[in-house]
Amino acid sequence: MKNVRALLILLISSLSAVCIAADFEGGAEVSWLGSLSIAERYQLDSEQLSETREFFLSLPQSYDNSQHHYSVLYLLDADQNMEHAVASARMLAQWRGIPELIIVGIPSTNRLRDFTPTQDVNYSEQSGGGEPFMAFLKKELIPYIDANYRTHPFRILSGHSLSGLLAANELMGASSLFNAYIITAPSLWWNGFEILDIAEQNFKQNFKQNQHKSKTAYFGIGELDGYGMKQELLRYIASIEASGNDQVRFEHREYSGEGHMSAPMSVTYDGLLSVFSDIPYLKESWSNFSSDAFIAREESLGAKYGSTAMQTSEIYVGLANYLLENANFNGAVTVFTINAERNPEYAPYYDWLANAYVLAGNVEKAIEVYRTAYDISSTAINGQGNANQYLEQIELLRHPIELSEEDARSLVGCYGEGDDSYAVYLENGRLYSRHSDWQDFELFAKTTKQFFMRVPPGHQFSFVVEDSVTTLLLDVYGTQSRLQAAQGGC
Repeated sequence: MKNVRALLILLISSLSAVCIAADFEGGAEVSWLGSLSIAERYQLDSEQLSETREFFLSLPQSYDNSQHHYSVLYLLDADQNMEHAVASARMLAQWRGIPELIIVGIPSTNRLRDFTPTQDVNYSEQSGGGEPFMAFLKKELIPYIDANYRTHPFRILSGHSLSGLLAANELMGASSLFNAYIITAPSLWWNGFEILDIAEQNFKQNFKQNQHKSKTAYFGIGELDGYGMKQELLRYIASIEASGNDQVRFEHREYSGEGHMSAPMSVTYDGLLSVFSDIPYLKESWSNFSSDAFIAREESLGAKYGSTAMQTSEIYVGLANYLLENANFNGAVTVFTINAERNPEYAPYYDWLANAYVLAGNVEKAIEVYRTAYDISSTAINGQGNANQYLEQIELLRHPIELSEEDARSLVGCYGEGDDSYAVYLENGRLYSRHSDWQDFELFAKTTKQFFMRVPPGHQFSFVVEDSVTTLLLDVYGTQSRLQAAQGGC
């Protein structure tokens, strides 16, 4: 193992707080608590390059409190791209459904040497060091990262301008080192456009030899970049298309208003979304949902990208509610269960799972899950609802309100008009309602005059008699409507 020494740890400092004298009215003291940062800096004594090379390491925020394995983004030109790449990766992992990533940034020392795949002595005698640099990655840096951190085999290479040239050359070759590429404004003009002259043949040859094996690439360039750079990139992309190589899935975008140096932030953000675009379970697939297929899909994504590859909560919840509305209650239990397991500290997710269990007919399991929701909510400090509401649900499940037949029949009728109307009817001693937006749903009693629905939750029904006419007070997430009983019936 090479000699790897930590140079400077840029995590939250553990230095003692320093009091800073305040010079504003009121005289309050401000205490320094340390620094926030995104990465640590290391150096590695490289035999491949015969020099000491620095690299940056950013671990996912969940790393220290989990046993997850993470896909790795190797970021070239990290001295100018590390900050925005880490910010994008963390935000997208939290809110847009990409996996959490380990990010390894390699800052530049001699770009013309390291990032040029061939030598052009007319441009620089030092050029042409791309092969030794890639050997540094393959034989030294990547093995070190894999040996010392919980990495998943899925790797991304990101490069911009000259480092984008190197990334494009790597994509074109037969290497299996990286699974995906994010390439911004690559310098494909290098050495008389030599890469462009051989790209089509290389893509075709490596496809025939089964070398590419489902690689992904995202190409981006600023609108304000040079005309030649934009045309060269289009020619490179055309070479993929002309080769017939369908193992390279790619996207290309030109960014309005962005220039050569401003485009990388947007390209990195969109590139990460593109690389992991097969993770979201899109709405057009929902109508074909099956629990077994969905679970198999989730497991497949974890195997491909690492154990943090999952849907966003918005997708889990949206899908589960869609299944509830289509009376697939067991399917909704499946999805809400996965959502709660992957977001175990948010009480409403357990509330919604318990609600699905009730609809699926498993009351005892619903009570157990409501108790979990109560335990979380009762100790939470970040606003997770009124904990007592979960105890009230448990009480209603253990001791349901029994309506007399007379009370139930007094509520039967049609309320409101047109698409906003609700038909209430009695079946097997239970009250149900019909509305154009949902399949028929049961009205669950809170009292003999107050009810709620579980598909979707959040709708409260209260029946009052005013001037001998029964009126339905419909409360939807705090907005109340008054629907009078129709005189002519349904």
